[in-house]
Amino acid sequence: MACYAGRNGVLKMGGTAVAQITSYTVNETADTAECTHFDTVGGYREYATTFKAFDGSLDVVWNRQDGDVVVGDTYAMELFPEGDDTATDWKISGNVIITGFEMSAETEGNVEGSISFQGNGALTRAAEV
Repeated sequence: MACYAGRNGVLKMGGTAVAQITSYTVNETADTAECTHFDTVGGYREYATTFKAFDGSLDVVWNRQDGDVVVGDTYAMELFPEGDDTATDWKISGNVIITGFEMSAETEGNVEGSISFQGNGALTRAAEV
C-alpha cells in the first residue's frame, strides 16, 4: 500500500499555488432523506441521498508574493495531495467561495493565515490530465 507525504501537497486557487501551505482539510458531506414505508423489508429504516456538499480550510505561512485570495470571491480550486509533478498525480477539484481569512503572528514566529472555503457545485477526483 502506498503512503504519501503530506508535505508534497499543492493547492491552487484560480491556477495559482496558494502561499506556503502548512495544512489543509477538505470535508465532503451528503444529506439524506428517510424513505421508509409500510412495505420496507426487514424492519430497518431506509434512506436516500439528497444533496452533497464540500467545504474546507487551509493554514498557510503568509507570503504576499504568492498571490492572495479575497473573501467572497469564487475560485477554481485544485488540490494535489501527492504533489503536482507528474500526469498521474491525483487531483481533487471544484469551485469554492472564500468564506473567511484569518491572519495571526507572534514575536518569534511567522505571519500565518487560515483560509476557509465553501464548495460551490461538484467536487471531482481524478488523475491529473
